[in-house]
Amino acid sequence: MSGPPTVQRMRPHDPVRTRALHRSRLDNGLRVLVAPDHSAPAVSVAVVYDVGHRSEPEGREGFAHLFEHMMFQGSANLEKLAHGKHVNACGGSFNGTTHRDHTSYYQVLPSGALELALFLEADRMRAPRLTEEALANQVAVVEQEIRRKVLDNPYGGLPSPFLQAVMFDDFANAHDGWGAVGRLRTVTVAECRTFFEEYYTPANALLVVCGDADPDLVRELAERHFGTIPGGAAPPGRRDAGPRLGDDRHHERYHPGAVVQALAAGWRLPDPARQDSEVQAVLLLADVLADGPDSVLQERLLRRDGSVSQLGMVTGLGGSPFESRDPDVLALVLFLQPEADPRSVLDAVYEELEGLAATGPTPGQLAGRAAKWATSWVRALDPLGVRAQRLGALELLHGRAELAWQLPDRIRAITPAQVAAAAAALAEQPRRWVTVLPEAPGQSTGASPKAGT
Repeated sequence: MSGPPTVQRMRPHDPVRTRALHRSRLDNGLRVLVAPDHSAPAVSVAVVYDVGHRSEPEGREGFAHLFEHMMFQGSANLEKLAHGKHVNACGGSFNGTTHRDHTSYYQVLPSGALELALFLEADRMRAPRLTEEALANQVAVVEQEIRRKVLDNPYGGLPSPFLQAVMFDDFANAHDGWGAVGRLRTVTVAECRTFFEEYYTPANALLVVCGDADPDLVRELAERHFGTIPGGAAPPGRRDAGPRLGDDRHHERYHPGAVVQALAAGWRLPDPARQDSEVQAVLLLADVLADGPDSVLQERLLRRDGSVSQLGMVTGLGGSPFESRDPDVLALVLFLQPEADPRSVLDAVYEELEGLAATGPTPGQLAGRAAKWATSWVRALDPLGVRAQRLGALELLHGRAELAWQLPDRIRAITPAQVAAAAAALAEQPRRWVTVLPEAPGQSTGASPKAGT
């Protein structure tokens, strides 16, 4: 095919929404997941590849994110930027995101443009345009992104990218996904081709279609556009999660733009892939600890001790523990008052964890937070683009896209005793934390953390 198919006339849509999932697999290994929803004449098409920051070769930190940019620079039948122009022309939107364990490319369009979206994604899966000119251009774009979000940002997007280095020893988990500008400038087109051939194959990808689409039609069109792409070699083997480390660790990062001290502490999360995973209890524990003015840490650190001005918890460095494989991190970020001692503040956090381990939250406290969490999760699934990406991550990484609808009930079933047990497990973990401080006399500015004691 030399050009994209035409956008088809929209058919009348069925107002009934369904949670049914339809799975199939092409002969070349491409998995297909369809989640019909006929409540509106729109569809989201996503291709999720089993490759992310933790797949990068050592010495090529930031490569997965850079390659995501390269996938928008033209393909077998399309010039540079043509993908986005076709999507925008029919009133759609598109983007790509790189995560720790997967990279997602998606678009949301009128349902009559379903075949157009499938053609566009298949065309770049078949052969992206990897040229010297495109590479130089995108390295420059990524360089500006790194400077804006990490190097020139005093707090560098805490807890990432600095917390990983104290949480893990192995390269895959310890390095950040941004990389160093100097190293990215040395990336070659040949390396891009190798990365593409290793990871961007049908056998290492999942096609997700959400919205006003018929599963049989999706299968037919997927076969038409993706079926002739060679399957490629078997995907790389999965990485071992590694041992849990037992020592306390602390790094300091100095930055002249830092106005106040900041602290990011981390705890290793349970494996979300286990059927009996304790991760749901940790999700509720995080809300009990840090969500809202009645949370345990806000009550202790903001109002009683007056040691911090702002705090928040992040359950998973990739946004959600279900959008990464084990191991992942629960992170607490604190902005401290000028006279506060970071170590004393962290002591107070562990005291509150031990208190929750002994008593747990009340059933009333837990029920309210579980209802709030479930409502927030379901509401986040409403936009088709988010739904396609979330279903894709759950299916690709854990083989269980149904979790998207099962998690609210699982959260509501968590008991105070389970939350208390989760708090006890965190309290037993070693202290792993990073502080960000204004530049000290004689200390040079840099993005790399300085080892502390």
